[in-house]
Amino acid sequence: MDNSSYRSQYIQSGNENFSEQSVSVYDAFWKRLEKAERSIGKSLEDGYTTEEYAILIGKMNVSNLNAFATYKSRVNRYIKWLNERGLINQPYLDNLKNVTYDMIPSNHVYDTRYFKDFSSLQQSISDTLWVAERIDDRIFSTQITAIYLAWCGFSAEEAVAMKKAEVLDDCIEFQGRRYFPNKTIMDYIKEYRDSTSYESQGRGVITLKYVYSDFLLRTCRADRVDTKTLRILIRNFGKSGGEEINLFAYDKVYWSGIFNRAYTYELENGEIQSGDIETIERVFHQTYPSVSVANKKLRDYHKFREYFFPDTKG
Repeated sequence: MDNSSYRSQYIQSGNENFSEQSVSVYDAFWKRLEKAERSIGKSLEDGYTTEEYAILIGKMNVSNLNAFATYKSRVNRYIKWLNERGLINQPYLDNLKNVTYDMIPSNHVYDTRYFKDFSSLQQSISDTLWVAERIDDRIFSTQITAIYLAWCGFSAEEAVAMKKAEVLDDCIEFQGRRYFPNKTIMDYIKEYRDSTSYESQGRGVITLKYVYSDFLLRTCRADRVDTKTLRILIRNFGKSGGEEINLFAYDKVYWSGIFNRAYTYELENGEIQSGDIETIERVFHQTYPSVSVANKKLRDYHKFREYFFPDTKG
């Protein structure tokens, strides 16, 4: 079935209210949806079973509850619009309503969205450095230090605000709290803290000096970086290894570290219970406005745990 005319009518109907800023996001949603449909071999207008809807949403790279709710809602509004015009039967609308987050087969997303543990993160860093073939690996010291801070649970805003003086010999003392990274991370960050330069390849080997700064994260051009620049630096580090996927992203590393420590916490203390907002906030290092929001993050963690540690009994 040629669905282009129906979708054009739907979009132009004003049924979807979105700001000018979200137009690109909305367009990306439809492109992602059409790609998922092609992989299944049928369009929404042909009618989907509950299982097919779950597969469709999963193929749109949905791996957290908020994204699931958003995508399901958008698809539902379109199917409802088709149903109101007699273009699709009610059972196909009912089938979509029966889809739950737990039904989404999102396993294919997890290897690109998370790192299982620190060993897998470290291996990815080593592989990237090997492929990049730079004359001095320290050219990436700012990026790798930021990646390590993300793994330790520092937000991007906290990372760019960190001072050299807060990196002690055996821990990081930041905003009144002490953090104890593993030895690999601690040794690397201390060496970066004390570094003043690194070598680069131009027409010849040249030495580039860091701009003097009290801040830990700095470059040869600036005495500190902002969060936008930090994310770009990390993303470009991943690309230097020739990866087509987004191998490194600050939030990806951040939540990998949080969830991995949550798994360790459960091994030592038992399963984190739904509704236990005090424990969820302490383990996930976040404050949540309500129990329901905390439970959503807990369910994201459960997906992580079920994929990477399937033998764990939750």
